[in-house]
Amino acid sequence: MVTNSSDHLKLISIDKIKIMYSQLYKTDLKSNTALLIKISILTAILWGGLLTSVNAQVPGGMKKDANDWRFTLGGGVGYFADYEGSDDYNIVPLPLVGISWRDTVSIGSVGGLGLNVKFLKIKGPTPKDNLILSAGIGYFGGRDQDDNDALDGLGDLEGGVTGKLSADYQHQSFGAKISAVHDISGGRKGTSINAGLRYAFALGSPKTQLTLGSSITWANDEYMEKIFGISSIQATNSTLGYSAYSIASGFKDADVNVSVRHFMTQNIGIMGRIGYKQLLANAADSPIVDRQGNAGQISAIFGVSYNW
Repeated sequence: MVTNSSDHLKLISIDKIKIMYSQLYKTDLKSNTALLIKISILTAILWGGLLTSVNAQVPGGMKKDANDWRFTLGGGVGYFADYEGSDDYNIVPLPLVGISWRDTVSIGSVGGLGLNVKFLKIKGPTPKDNLILSAGIGYFGGRDQDDNDALDGLGDLEGGVTGKLSADYQHQSFGAKISAVHDISGGRKGTSINAGLRYAFALGSPKTQLTLGSSITWANDEYMEKIFGISSIQATNSTLGYSAYSIASGFKDADVNVSVRHFMTQNIGIMGRIGYKQLLANAADSPIVDRQGNAGQISAIFGVSYNW
């Protein structure tokens, strides 16, 4: 599971979900419908990182045949920062819906990025030795200057479609994954690469799975400038009087996380995740982080899912 919190964090501003919920009460029905669609996509992506990795560790006796269609419904709560680098946090509801087919094609949460396809599977000598190459299409939620006072005057960053390529290697309880994400549309127009390691094991009972993970993310110039940079125009317009800040490509963040899932029955599971992300170098020095936020970011998820 591990890195997928990062995946998501790298793919979208997870805290964007909270902002969207607050906006539901300020807009008309048409706008609400659009926001609800965005929320559904973003929360599916968020849960996907947790469910996909943990599902890979489901005890054999409780896992359905890979040829079956699989469906997931559930929900929970999350604790996230207002924006990447913020020190303001909120608790938000997180719905969950996912569909997968033959452990190859998934939509919604079960493969992570809205739509995910495993196009190459190389099996090792045991069921827990394999290499999987996959491609996906996801969504970056954007960022509004109204999300937080620290962003006031910086303008809105339009969300858009992202494309992703991943390689995931599993050897027994150990796993390694590298993913490259590129913005196909939207205002960020950036590229990021995330690499992570994980270790999963049964905790007391085969029904309880614990996963320890860590990852690091690199982002290109466009990504770093749009998320952490401040142009001269933005500096002039900023309510808090920021100075212009230019930032180049480099390592954006490193994170560690712990995830747990307990299977109450073959179909019902309880899951939780706690993560800590540290923004690095120039990202941490951005005025919206150094002056108004915090380079250390925590997140937490708790929820219940029904799978069949």
